[in-house]
Amino acid sequence: MKNPAPPRCCIRFGTFEFNPQAAELRKQGLKVKLWPQAAKILWLLLEHPGKVRTREELQRRLWPNNVFVDFERSLNKTIHALREALGDSAVNPRYIETLFGEGYRFIPIPQERRTFPVKSRNARKIDSLAVLPFVNESADPELEFLNRSVVERVIDDVSRVPGLRVLAYGTVQHYRDGDLVPTRVGQDLLVRAVAAGEIFQRSDNLLLHLELIDVGDGTQLWGAQFDGSFAVALSCPEKLANNICDQLRPILASAASSAKEERSEHVA
Repeated sequence: MKNPAPPRCCIRFGTFEFNPQAAELRKQGLKVKLWPQAAKILWLLLEHPGKVRTREELQRRLWPNNVFVDFERSLNKTIHALREALGDSAVNPRYIETLFGEGYRFIPIPQERRTFPVKSRNARKIDSLAVLPFVNESADPELEFLNRSVVERVIDDVSRVPGLRVLAYGTVQHYRDGDLVPTRVGQDLLVRAVAAGEIFQRSDNLLLHLELIDVGDGTQLWGAQFDGSFAVALSCPEKLANNICDQLRPILASAASSAKEERSEHVA
């Protein structure tokens, strides 16, 4: 096998800087915790941006034949950990894209940090929304119960925003596969924005990543990560839902108001 080229001192993408020799990831100069195996995967993906690294290739490179490990479970957990470190999402990826049935690749697009004035972000005109069930790769019934409870409560809450049409849970409940593209789902459902995320349990912790996506151009209007005790979230799902709504509601209220003003101008 041909040896890979010696790694550069550091690789910059977006707000991140990765040193493959030290297996060190930094965001805006601050060190980000990264599992050793996740660092190896990140380097393999960064070696050739845009090139698909198959699961079989990752297995050979990270877990040699003489190492006994549950490869499928270990790789899934490692990819989750890498995405968590990057603040990335399997639903609407900026860095790591999953090609189902093939493997993974680093998205070869300019990753410069984009900044938007608060007024510009909030001025998006949104008069309709679909809150999709969170992507959940586990078959755990408790996690699925929590998933549904939180999504239903978020829908109930944001549906009270004046001027905003929010689809019912029964309308969106089947849109839960990890390979669905949020922008296409939004176009199918005839809404201006989609709230989509992924939820998973790691030991006793619950991790949730959620994004608000403009269906028109795929722009992320808002994004946040939530983590905490799984047992606490399961016993009181409304607390997690309220936390989400406290951040999401002001953005939706402003965007719905902008949409209402636009309609009034057209009528006039």
